[in-house]
Amino acid sequence: MTTETDRKMYGNDLQGRFEGNAERNDFLTASKVEDKVGLCLSGGGYRAMLYHTGAVMRLNELGLLPTLSEVASVSGGSITAALLALAWPSLRFDESGVASNLTDAFVGPVTRFATVSIDLRAILLSLLPGVHAADEIAKAYDRHLFHGATLQDLPDTPRFTFMATNLQTGSGWRFAKDYSADHRVGRIDRPSIPLSQVVAASSAFPPFLSPVRIPLARHGVAPMPGADLHRPPFTVEAVLTDGGVYDNLGLERVWRRCRTILVSNAGGSTPEIGRPSGRWIGQIFRTLRLIHQQAEDSRKRLLFGVHNLKQRKVAFWSIDTPISAYGVPNAVAFADEATGRAATIRTRLNRFSPSEIGLLLQAGYAGADASLRARGIAANLPPADFSRLPIDLPTTRVARGPSLTDPSNAPPAPHARA
Repeated sequence: MTTETDRKMYGNDLQGRFEGNAERNDFLTASKVEDKVGLCLSGGGYRAMLYHTGAVMRLNELGLLPTLSEVASVSGGSITAALLALAWPSLRFDESGVASNLTDAFVGPVTRFATVSIDLRAILLSLLPGVHAADEIAKAYDRHLFHGATLQDLPDTPRFTFMATNLQTGSGWRFAKDYSADHRVGRIDRPSIPLSQVVAASSAFPPFLSPVRIPLARHGVAPMPGADLHRPPFTVEAVLTDGGVYDNLGLERVWRRCRTILVSNAGGSTPEIGRPSGRWIGQIFRTLRLIHQQAEDSRKRLLFGVHNLKQRKVAFWSIDTPISAYGVPNAVAFADEATGRAATIRTRLNRFSPSEIGLLLQAGYAGADASLRARGIAANLPPADFSRLPIDLPTTRVARGPSLTDPSNAPPAPHARA
């Protein structure tokens, strides 16, 4: 976070502010890093929601859920995070850190919601005067998932942070139980904002489900160091879009506070096109996707860079990375072809079939298992086994695929293997 002292010394020059914090001996110039574990859940609609659910199931089997201090999420990942947060107080952890009731308390609500279509209806209703798609999405979230819950219904630990993008400032709005803030506008302490509205803002895919407008005046926006826009209209209303516009991996808070970073990425990469459209509209959409991809790849390089410098320990699993690429022994059998199918499933908020739900749960479960073991964060105990997943799933055969060679997509080199 930029302090007022930084601004006085270096103005708005980004390079100058980094130079001014060089004494911190941290590539990200973070001043609050502690020996804590943080989990980041990317965007990607229902695809991400289900992929991350599979990953959380494997984290639970390995006894890692109670070690989490931070959970940060964007877009579809925020649906998963919000349901996990509401379930957290009821989870029954044993002496090994395994929640025996995770399926009933968390996985079941996720998979049931994945059979409900909400995006198209919201878009069609928005054609009516005075109706906004973002409001309809928030209503659907509250009706099916959150039932009136607010940020104050979340647990204190771990800290759940939901990211949205502020269209007014270009910064990120961070929503959590203790406070919500845009560092350029100010902060709201102990906000009582409905969880449905927060998740709708985090998953407000532009332009169809965006923007979400959150009135701020009644919550009281307090100034904070560096808040150069602490004035109307910025303190009156927040105009927000999908958190993935700002940071589709949900890294911003976690990599500045946690020494160990677990990243579950269901965003996928931009596909190649042999004959791009020459029409203006086609070029606009293609260019926007490429810009988004380059921004995400830049964050990956920073993430893997601090890992290689041993300033953080990173476990990164991605929906488009074959399990064979992690190089771990006795990996759960998940074919490279199945990875390809999972990575090309749509990212909408519409009904998923049982086979799609099963495939994505498998993909997230297998990815988390392989990455955590490749990084030496977990051993294969208990051994990964799809039979423990709570629905009937198709079996897949393991297939050896080529190693990843693109450093922007490959997981960081492991320190040790379990």
